[in-house]
Amino acid sequence: MRYAELVKGIINFESSFWFGEYVYFKALENLENVRADLSKLETKEHVERIIKMFLIQWGRMGRTVDRRDLNWEQLTKQLRSSKEAFQKLQGKSILDINLDDEEVRDAIKRTYEAASIKYIGATAISKILHLLNPEIYVMWDEDIRMKYKVAKSVKGYLDFLKQMKVEVKEALGEGVKEKGCSEKEIVEEICRELPSKKLGQEYSRKTLAKLIDEYNWWLVHYGF
Repeated sequence: MRYAELVKGIINFESSFWFGEYVYFKALENLENVRADLSKLETKEHVERIIKMFLIQWGRMGRTVDRRDLNWEQLTKQLRSSKEAFQKLQGKSILDINLDDEEVRDAIKRTYEAASIKYIGATAISKILHLLNPEIYVMWDEDIRMKYKVAKSVKGYLDFLKQMKVEVKEALGEGVKEKGCSEKEIVEEICRELPSKKLGQEYSRKTLAKLIDEYNWWLVHYGF
């Protein structure tokens, strides 16, 4: 991943799809209390009204998740039961988390499996996890998995996160040399300045994990 291409991919995505990002921001906003304490997660209020609708409206996964026999209550219970695993990952980001640490890997594995029920596959799992921790979980889909040659499994997802960390740090390193500032300053600039301002300042900052997804999406669909 090159710094110039990372920036270009994000800008291209933001200029093309900014309107739909309001759904993304509102989903994050409405789940803020749940992210702080997963025991507060409720099926009707959070899983069906926010997560399900996010997958349908923003993720364009209506045919996948809008099924009468999809057990949203089961998903709620499984996510609640993984509260401790989510807590172990709080306060970290895709840049500073140690993805070789066994406790970290186990926590990601447990949360990934908790988001998995019938009809909810790898792509939807990554979107659900991102809503519950947008700093670490990078979203993916089939095209992105093929691009990075990773398996459609929890191990594949761990490999994917590790690869994303390596590649984005390489890109940021180029930015540091180019601008003569720290990695932290580069990340803050990207997260605040690259997202579209068309929705207003309230909805203009994104996490690096989200921007990596935007770069990946643009890369696999349009290239550079």
